[in-house]
Amino acid sequence: MRDKRHPSLSWALVVGVLALLPFVTPGTYVTGVMCFVALYATLACGMAVLLEQAGLFSLAHPTFFGLGAYVAGMLAANEILPPWAGIIVAAIVVALIAYLIGAPLLRLRGYYLACATFGLLFIVEIVLAQSGSITGGHDGLMGIPPLSVFGFTLGGDLDYYFISWGLCLGCVWFFSNLMKSRVGRAVKALHDSEVAASSVGINVPRCKLHVFVLTAIMASLAGSIFCFYLQFTTPSMFGFPLLTELFTMIVIGGPATLHGPVLGSVVLIWLREAIHVYLKDVLPKLTAEVDAVFFGILIVAILIFMPEGLAGSLDRLAHFVRRHLGRSS
Repeated sequence: MRDKRHPSLSWALVVGVLALLPFVTPGTYVTGVMCFVALYATLACGMAVLLEQAGLFSLAHPTFFGLGAYVAGMLAANEILPPWAGIIVAAIVVALIAYLIGAPLLRLRGYYLACATFGLLFIVEIVLAQSGSITGGHDGLMGIPPLSVFGFTLGGDLDYYFISWGLCLGCVWFFSNLMKSRVGRAVKALHDSEVAASSVGINVPRCKLHVFVLTAIMASLAGSIFCFYLQFTTPSMFGFPLLTELFTMIVIGGPATLHGPVLGSVVLIWLREAIHVYLKDVLPKLTAEVDAVFFGILIVAILIFMPEGLAGSLDRLAHFVRRHLGRSS
């Protein structure tokens, strides 16, 4: 009984802290940064599901994030659909694209799949940059209206904060329950051995494709909210730098649990903000280089001293404390 209550208590604590945070921090700076934390965490969670749970070394997540942003943004900017409908259509379009490219690409494994999806990342970025008449080209897509739902317009950081974290927590909840279901057990079996999974009746290609499409939909939803929050988008936002940030988040937080990438997103983005704040006057031209060096050192340190990530280390510490307290009582 005790073990069953812990997840509910943890969820209640997390939701309570996130609900109070905007009201106990001065100004809108923290709220704005936490919007980015939530959206990147959503993206990192989906990528961690593919990498750790399903064993699919796909690097296409920034692509789906960007496609979701561009499709929803173009539909709203050109007044073809209202923003909320654009988000739904973007998710459907991205799901269809993920299905069409996933069917052949997921026949590949390991580094071959990584190389193929890595190439897809650059192809989509180049196409978006060169399609100036449609996407705005290198200058980006401008004139995106704020998100509105049935006449209610999200007009500030606080509104986007709650919708971003609602999506993030919904993503964690969805994949947590999915991994406990029959589908989730089949996905985990793929990670251990595709041959063994196939021998017990699991349709390996279909199972791979389903989890690939589901994570792509989550990436699309995050990208759509991202574009409405910023009200502009450029191809460079969804390229190789974003991919490296996602990997860093997953490594820092730990890929074994779904709350690991969320923790990694919090740590990475706030450390980056701290570096920018404290170095913008001292080394204004070297901030990006300092970022790269610092996070490179951090990744190496995490891999050496905490290979399971911060979330794994904290879970192990919590288990040790509970066991010690149980013996004491």
